[in-house]
Amino acid sequence: MPLSGQFKGLFKYRIGNYRAIYAKTKEGVLVLRIGHRSRIYKRQI
Repeated sequence: MPLSGQFKGLFKYRIGNYRAIYAKTKEGVLVLRIGHRSRIYKRQI
């Protein structure tokens, strides 16, 4: 699912109460952050 705001251009994947923020690349997927949904969006990447 695409994100917006400071995370525009990135995507999220839901895993229960956790989220993975990732970017799509030519080679595949680059996972940037994995964390609990209450804290995952509080810091900049």
